[in-house]
Amino acid sequence: MFLPFALDSTIPYALLTNPRVKPMSFTEADALIRIFPFLVRLVLPRAVINFEKIVPANEMVLIAASNVVLVRNDIHPGVIDLLAQAIVETHGKPGVFEKAGGFPTLIAPEYPIYETARDFYKNGPSVLNLNRYLPFWITNHVQRALAVFVAVFAIILPLFSYAPRLYKGLVEYRLNSMYRRLRAIEGLLHKDVPSTEVATLEADLASVDRAIHLLAIPMQHSDLFFSIKSHLDLVRVQLGLRRAELEAGSTRAR
Repeated sequence: MFLPFALDSTIPYALLTNPRVKPMSFTEADALIRIFPFLVRLVLPRAVINFEKIVPANEMVLIAASNVVLVRNDIHPGVIDLLAQAIVETHGKPGVFEKAGGFPTLIAPEYPIYETARDFYKNGPSVLNLNRYLPFWITNHVQRALAVFVAVFAIILPLFSYAPRLYKGLVEYRLNSMYRRLRAIEGLLHKDVPSTEVATLEADLASVDRAIHLLAIPMQHSDLFFSIKSHLDLVRVQLGLRRAELEAGSTRAR
């Protein structure tokens, strides 16, 4: 007689403890589970039913079929999530044949596992546990939106570390044009320029000074500001010396 009952039900327990009934092992269990993939091979340890009376008297090899919960393809993912929680709470406890957390399982030889249930069994319930606060029909959408937000945040966050460097590079790029103008003025000072051209160079230098102030360089980049200002003052001093030389030469000529 083959009984499709759970081990903790009344009928199997009564038969196993009945001295007139002798339980038997399935010697062909390994063959059966390969012929019928929905079956599993189980071992019933000796004395697990009644330790005092040693029931069963010997270790027994059994075959069993796992219970499967089937859902339609069009069922809402929120319902799947709630159903998975209920299954874990009901069947996740230890038993004679299973350890704690052994069921439910992701192994399903006959039917594909719903993606929502697979995520729940692998990763556990959501940290936010939104089902407590939101209707189940909107929970799935909120969770997906949060997942997208976290992914986008993880991509954008590193950009903020490069933003200050990028801004400083932009400031340096704008100051480079000022340095080029300073170099042009300083280069002309080494030539024999007349007094009329010195006035033009002074006007150009004043224009560069105004352009530096118009750049409105931020306070955190004051090093760049004072660097170009010191270089500008150096060129201004050289320009003043050149004017003084020209005026002295003009005085001697008179």
